[in-house]
Formats: sequence, C-alpha cells, structure tokens
Amino acid sequence: MSTPTAAPWVLRCPVCATPVSPGLHPSAPCTTCRLPAAAHAGMVVSRIGVTLADLQRDRDGLLAVLRTAAGPVPAPAPAPQPSPTPAPAPADGRWPAPSPLPAPGPAAVPPPPHREPPSAAPAPPPRPRRRVSPQEVLVGLGALLVVAAALALVAVAWTRLGLAFQSGVMVTATTAAAVGSGWAARRSLRATEEGLAVVASALLVIDLAAARAFGLLGLQAVDGTLYAAGSAALVAVVTGLLARHRPTTGTYTVVALLAAQPVLLLLAARLEHGPLVLAALLLTAAADVMLLDRLPSWARALGRVLVGVQAALASAVGLALAWAGGTTDSLLGTTLLIAGAAAAVAVVAHRARQGRRVPAGSVAALALVPALALAGSLQLLDAAADPVAAHLGLVLLSVAALGWRSPLVRELSGVAGGVLLLTGSLALAEDVRPAALAAVALAATVPAVLAAVRVPGARRPGTLVALLAPAVALLAAREGDVLTATTTGLLLALLAAAALGAATLRVGRVEELAAAAAAPVAGLAAALTGASTGAWGQVAAQLAIVGAAGIGYAVVSRRTLVGFVALGDLVVATWVALAGAEVLTVEAYSLPLAAALLLAAGPRLLRGPSWAGWGPGLLVGFAPSVLAGLATDDLARMLLVVAAGTVAVVAGALTHRQAPFVVGAVSVAVLGVALVAPYAARVDSWVPLGLAGLVLLVVGATYEKRRQQATEAVAWVAQMG
Repeated sequence: MSTPTAAPWVLRCPVCATPVSPGLHPSAPCTTCRLPAAAHAGMVVSRIGVTLADLQRDRDGLLAVLRTAAGPVPAPAPAPQPSPTPAPAPADGRWPAPSPLPAPGPAAVPPPPHREPPSAAPAPPPRPRRRVSPQEVLVGLGALLVVAAALALVAVAWTRLGLAFQSGVMVTATTAAAVGSGWAARRSLRATEEGLAVVASALLVIDLAAARAFGLLGLQAVDGTLYAAGSAALVAVVTGLLARHRPTTGTYTVVALLAAQPVLLLLAARLEHGPLVLAALLLTAAADVMLLDRLPSWARALGRVLVGVQAALASAVGLALAWAGGTTDSLLGTTLLIAGAAAAVAVVAHRARQGRRVPAGSVAALALVPALALAGSLQLLDAAADPVAAHLGLVLLSVAALGWRSPLVRELSGVAGGVLLLTGSLALAEDVRPAALAAVALAATVPAVLAAVRVPGARRPGTLVALLAPAVALLAAREGDVLTATTTGLLLALLAAAALGAATLRVGRVEELAAAAAAPVAGLAAALTGASTGAWGQVAAQLAIVGAAGIGYAVVSRRTLVGFVALGDLVVATWVALAGAEVLTVEAYSLPLAAALLLAAGPRLLRGPSWAGWGPGLLVGFAPSVLAGLATDDLARMLLVVAAGTVAVVAGALTHRQAPFVVGAVSVAVLGVALVAPYAARVDSWVPLGLAGLVLLVVGATYEKRRQQATEAVAWVAQMG
C-alpha cells in the first residue's frame, strides 16, 4: 500500500506570489514585479512565518495548561511540535527549499472560565510620532536645489543663452520631472515620487512666469491680471490631469486645488466691479464644495479649509458692499450673499438627510452674514426701513419658536431674526424714534410668548421678556409723548399686577420666578413715572395695586419674604397718599405700619410667644400716640389711647397673652399719671400729707397680706404667654 506524498513546497515572491526558480540567485529580482532579491526575501518571509507558527503553538499550549489548572475538569494541552531550524546560507549562494509548515491539528481546548468584564477598557496606546526619514530629507533638499537652480537659470543665465535654448531646457526639465515622478510611483518610491512632483509643479509655474517676463511669443503684451488668471488656470488644468492620471501623487492634487482658487477672483478684479468680485468668490467656494466628495480622504481637510477661506472673503466683501457701497452695489451684494447662503443651506440639508455630520456653527454663520448684509442695505435705503428690519427680525424669531424641533429652521431663523431685531432697534434708538421703538418692543411680546410656550429651555427667559417688553413699550411711548405720565404709570402698575397674577397661577413651575421678578421692575417704573409729575395720589394707588397682588401671590406661594415686601408696599402707598394730602396726624402713619406688622405675624398671633407676634405691632401702634399725648396735652388723643390700652389689657387678661397686657397697662399708666399730675400739684399741702399718712397706716397694717398678693400678681403676669 503506497503512502501519498505531500505536495512539494515552492518558494514564492512575497509581493506578487510568483514562483521563484530554485536555481535563481538570491539577489536576482522577481520576474513579475521586479522586487530586488526576490528569492532571499521569500526565504526570509518563510522563516518568519515558521517562527510565528511556532510561537502561536506555544501560546496555545500554555493557555491550555493554565485553563486546565484553573478549571474543574482537566484537559490535556496539545504538545507543541518542534519547529525546523533554518540552515545557514551556503557558500554558493543557493538556498535549499525549506520544509513545509506542519499543519496544526485541532486541539481540545476547554472553554475559558467565566470572568467579570473589566470596569474600564484600557486606553489605546498612543500613536507613534511620525519621523522624517533621511530619504525624505534628501529628496526634499534635492527638490529645493533643483527649483533654486531653475530660478537662477531664468533670472541670471537667460540673457546669456538663446531664448529657444532656454525654453527647450525648461520644458525638458519640467517634462522630465513629471515623467520621473510617474516612474517613481510605479516603483513605489513615495518620497521620490512626491519630490519630483513638487519639482515639476514649481518648474511649470516658473516656465509660465518666465515666458511673459522675457516676451516669449509676444506674451508681454497681455494684461498682467489676465495673464495671471490664465496661468493659474493652466497650472490647475495640467496638475489636475496629472492627479487624475496618478492618483497616488498628492502633490498634484494640492497644487491643482491651490491654483484654481484665484482664477475667477483675478478675472473679476480686472473688471473692478465689487458685485462681480463677490460672485467670483461665491462661485469658487461652490466649486470647492462640489469637489469635496471627489477628493481623496486625505485632501478633504484642505478642501474644507479652502471653502472656509473663500466663504470668509466673500462675507467680508459682501458686508462691505452692503454697508458702505452704493445703493445698487449694496442690493446686489446682499442678494448674492442671500443666494449663496440659500445654496449652502441646501447642501447642509442634503448632508443632514444623508446622516453626515454638519460642522458646528456653520448654519449660524450662514444666517449671520446675510442678515447683517440685509440690515446694512435697509439702512442705506431709507430711515423708514429701520422698523421694517426690526419687525422682520421679530417674524423670524417667531418662526424659530414655531419650528424649534427642526435644528436647521431654529438656527437660521433665530440667528437672522436676532441680528435684524438688534440692528433695527439700535438704528431706531440712534435716530431717537421712541414711538417706533415702542411698537417694536410691544411686538416683541409675540415671539417671547411663543418661546415660553413651545421651547422648554426658554420658558423662563421667554416669560421674563414677554412681561418686560410691554413695560419697555410703555416707557418708550411715554418718551415719545404718545401716552401721558398718568396713563403710563397706571398701565405699568396693572402690568406688574398681571405679572404677579401669572406667577400665582404658575406656582411651582419654571416660569414662576421669572414672572415674579418682572413685577417689581414694572412696579418701580410705575412709581417713578408718577413721581416725576408729582401725582402722589396716583403713585399711592399704583403701589396699592402692586401690593395687593403681591399679597395674593405670597399667600398662594407661601413665600414669607414676598408677603413682607407686599405689606411694606401697602404701607408706603398709604404714607404717600397721606403725605400727598398733607396729613400730619401721627396715628395716620403709625397705625398702618402697626397693622402691617400684626398681619405679618400671621399664625404667631395665636401660637408661640406673644412678644414675637403682638409685640412689634402694639409697640408701633401705642408708643407714638403715647409720646404725642405727653407732648401735646391733647385730651381727646389721651382718652382714646387710654381706651385702647384698657381694651388691650382686658384682651391680654382674657387670652392670657403677656404682650397686650403689658403694653396696654404701661400705656394707660403713663397717660393716667400725665392726666393726674397737673391737678395733684394744685392741692393744698395738708391733703397730700394726710393721704400719705393714711396710706402708710393701711400698708403697715396689711403689709404681709399685700406682699403676698403682689407676689402672686407678678407671678400671674409672668406666667402669661
């Protein structure tokens, strides 16, 4: 029975896998791909493969042993097979055929034990820094010297040699550099390929410049700008064709892109017409955008940079035309910018539909520049166009609020609307047109309300603007004599009350604090407006309206500080009204404050220490009246204070509250002494002496009993709440 023999091992080229003849010298190139020393390279690669196979088998065997030792069920690990040791090269230069690689048999490797996944994946190793090789340095220096020699030949030696000879030399050198770059590309010599491509491109530019400088074929008569545009176009076409023929040569692609940029700009600049220059820049940017997808991946970054440069130049030229040019140039520049932005928006929308990333800020820039240009054109047209710009901005802001879910609509309308609103409002303020500014401020309420209702993240600022915009409109209307101060103040007070009402209705929501913050601003504006004309009664009424609304909001929201401020507002309103009516009675000012303090105490009037709840209000209510009664000897005031003090004493005794009892008793005692003192001074001397003696006798007789009763009275008062 015969045993089948294995297929003979064949040495192959490691690049193209062409079989290498065993009798071929090790340094001989491959017959197909011309790889130098194909036999030697194939042998080295084979030896590396055998070594890697040995290492893989050793690794598998070690892992199998470790898993067997760790797992419950032992499993034998496959024994690694010995690897053949490569023999040294013979003296005659012929390499023997290596033994075929043994095929590893299937090893029964047990499954790895269950392990918990790591908490964090290890960070990838940093990419090694690319270093410039000596070959690249040599090629770069060689290219630089060749270009310098060409420049020297054109600048110095051109007059020494004939024109035809020089032209032939330059054309031959340029062609030779381009052909040499192609030859290096076929040999996979990347550095040489790029270096010769740089030389060919530079020589082409030098050839074109020298042809006109030295009058070749009468080119010196051609206009310089026109010749520069034609030369740039020719360089772009030639290098573009070379890049298409040799896609691996990146220099041709870069030179073609750079050379194509100034062509249209130079042609338009020769005509000296601003809108044509703007159109040339926009067309160049559009062409760059169309070429982006056709460029290699490595060149797209350069293409995006060129698009940005052209767009920035177009924006600068267009804005200069819109704001500083004539009427016709301004309108043309604005129209071109709007058209260019519309085309760019279409490209962005197409990329977004394809799921491709849109650069951050690009959409905002597409809206910003045309909006600024439109604002400039409107200002150049007529002063009546300023309100149009502002109102157009409000319309766009409303569109942005309505289409908030669409990022494209949101950014375009929002940015353009904000620019138009800001520029139009500043123009109106500069022209001192408060009536028109009031109309714009009032109309701003619409987009603010839409933003507060439809945009979750803008509810607080939208609510604030929606409430303050009418206040600004009222103040502007007052400045423009559209409304009187009385009407303006009343409307501002009602607006503040409405803001507090909105805060009351939206307690616990995001917009509550914004509405509450707008109220004091409008209330203060109302008070200042009324005070500017001396209408104190109206100021008091306005403060009372705001204070009443504030109390309602404080009760619903349970905000103590707001309640204190609202009560203070009501007290100030009362004082302003009394001062305006020239009321000088002390109680007219003290009693409202005392009532406010008692209301501010709230539940503490019935619970807690009596001095914390009743003390401040009673002291403010009684002290000024007692002092006024002592100073003026007004019998009616003193009797009323005594009556009020008696009521306080009785109420404190019945409710067992210390503060009313003490304050009322002290007030009654002070005024009682003040009432009796004048009459006591007029009694004859024997009456006081007799009364004093009788008192001493009675006190002495009942000293112990009275001391006990006094102690009990003090303890009873001290035990009051």
